[in-house]
Amino acid sequence: MVFPKTGRVAPAHFPYLQPAHLTDGEGRRQLLAEWLTSKNNPYFAKAIVNRVWSYFFARGIIDPVDDIRSSNPPINPELLTALTKDFIDHHFDLQYLIRTIVDSRTYQLSSLTNEWNADDDNNFSHALPRRLTAEELMDAISISTGSRMVFKDVPKDYLAEELPDSKVGMGGFLDLFGRPQRESPCECERRSEVSLKQALNLINGPAVGDAVADPDGRIARLILKGAPDREIIQDLYVATLDRPPTAEEVQKAQDYLKGSKNRTEKAQDLEWALLNSYAFLFNR
Repeated sequence: MVFPKTGRVAPAHFPYLQPAHLTDGEGRRQLLAEWLTSKNNPYFAKAIVNRVWSYFFARGIIDPVDDIRSSNPPINPELLTALTKDFIDHHFDLQYLIRTIVDSRTYQLSSLTNEWNADDDNNFSHALPRRLTAEELMDAISISTGSRMVFKDVPKDYLAEELPDSKVGMGGFLDLFGRPQRESPCECERRSEVSLKQALNLINGPAVGDAVADPDGRIARLILKGAPDREIIQDLYVATLDRPPTAEEVQKAQDYLKGSKNRTEKAQDLEWALLNSYAFLFNR
């Protein structure tokens, strides 16, 4: 950069933790990467740890996640410091960080509350239900129904989470459920509020309807091979809710499917009900 008044060149340098100025022959991106991930730079590691933590707990240790400043202290500074140090000591290994978080007792707590923590939404004393993100929800629908979503201008086997650009599928299911437009690195760009439009889309929108009725989908394959009602029920519960049905759920579903002239439609109704359930839509 050149000062317009003096014509002197202002050499590029980092604002802190990097005493030497850059020379013309040095690669700035390489030096920037080294500066960001230096063990002497606590800000990068702290921000990453806080952001990854928020993905599993619906809020950060510092919250909002992108508002890291002295006047917005962490709810548990000792925890954030320990995780940050551990992350740095393990060479910024994200897989190690994720494994540490999910192996913790805190992550494995139930979302059910008791008389002492019912009003607590800050201290991670119980799990906070978190609605699946737009991409997670679309991919979960695809997996549970056995129907692959097709996006224009990308290979047909792409998942929603793999889409390279927010313009792909613009204006549809993903945008309705809060997909960020990637115009800012701020986590606040992703919307997580629940709306009437979302509920109506899940009830009778094309994303769920087409997936459930896919002639090559899970239900069609089960019906084609002549699977008994109990197997259909078991398969749909495991694929959608990641658990087998209870005895009561099996009985109710069998009563619904029993003697039906159109087993396909009845099975589709069951799958549709599971996809609209709280247990499917929320991570808790």
